[in-house]
Amino acid sequence: MSIIKKGRLLMVVFLLVMLVTACSLTSAKLISLENRLELAAEIDPRIVKSSNDFGMQLYQQLVQSKEKQQKNIMISPISISMALAMTYIGSNGESQASMAKTMGWRDMSLDEVNQGNKSLISLLNQPSSGVQMSIANSLWVRHGTSLHSDFTKAIQEDYYAKVTELDFNDPEAPNTINDWINKNTNGKIPTLIESIDPTEVLILMNAVYFNGGWKKEFQQSATKEESFTLPDGSTKQVQMMAQTGTYEYLRDEEFQAIRLPYGEGQMDMLIILPAETSSLDDLHNKLWADHNRWRQPFQQSQGEIKLPRFKVEYEQQLKEPLKSMGLTVPFDEVEADFSGIAPAPPNLFISAITHKTIVEVNEKGTEAAAVTSVHMAQSSAPIDTPFQITINRPFFFAIEDRQTNAWLFVGSIVEP
Repeated sequence: MSIIKKGRLLMVVFLLVMLVTACSLTSAKLISLENRLELAAEIDPRIVKSSNDFGMQLYQQLVQSKEKQQKNIMISPISISMALAMTYIGSNGESQASMAKTMGWRDMSLDEVNQGNKSLISLLNQPSSGVQMSIANSLWVRHGTSLHSDFTKAIQEDYYAKVTELDFNDPEAPNTINDWINKNTNGKIPTLIESIDPTEVLILMNAVYFNGGWKKEFQQSATKEESFTLPDGSTKQVQMMAQTGTYEYLRDEEFQAIRLPYGEGQMDMLIILPAETSSLDDLHNKLWADHNRWRQPFQQSQGEIKLPRFKVEYEQQLKEPLKSMGLTVPFDEVEADFSGIAPAPPNLFISAITHKTIVEVNEKGTEAAAVTSVHMAQSSAPIDTPFQITINRPFFFAIEDRQTNAWLFVGSIVEP
């Protein structure tokens, strides 16, 4: 018997994440670094920790998937967490318990989750000098579908979501949603929805756009063609940027790590490069064991960094990875309980989650978000001589918000 004949409703969650090259910033009113720090101090640290922990667990699932090995992987923990939080509002019973466990919200009330995310969205949507970022949410509802008013009120007030009733049977409906995507990614992703399945009744969208200029730009005249070693041992030629300066830097026998700040330093890119005698797999094992090792500040040191220009895209269906993490009930068309979203029966369940990222790094900047004072368990010996770090083999990166301690984007680049 088909799903349509069973009369059950489908919910499709599209997660859309955007990391793009730094370009001209908008004329939005800027917030000072000091005022932003005060706002960051008011955010519940549990909402940040849960997002970070969940993101690294999901990243681990994607890395360890056989078909994804030796490929670039990039996700936005904050985007996925917030999108699922909006569905969490309407969950009940085992669905709610399953989501709370997987997402790290078991010690938080629903109101604390919502208020924590509301504060985080508000902070991240307030630009400071040199950085532009926006988080946008929307809910598209098939015409004639009745939703509980408490649910729509919560996602509008706590997640600033746009709620639109749309005739999904209209051939122009996908274009209407794509127009919203195009606008909220600054034209970087002009289209994602090609068609709408007849069984779909809700489409939840989350878009993150980040435009961050390096605190110290790389000079284009210093960019040279150099070799990058791929996982199979072969090499490819890349455009390698270079600059010298003072950076947060950490080194031991198995890796080098460096932070490249954006704007006034409120956000940065953390890069961890395995030693030539080690590997990205070895580094991943250390990340799985304790990713908090890299969260405390590194020592300020003078040296040279060489970093390849790169532009990569990543798109992944997240249903199976999330089920592997224990999030199974919300995807079950019989057992799922989202009766807080719409009256049941018919039943509402999550049918698909799509996540897409586009990352571009060049001499002017990057795209990403989230950085905070990072806390590391391991200290480093003082570095008396200038360092040199050349990112010429597979590496891990994170975009951090130093004031909230959030990893907003994490990934591994194996081929720029």
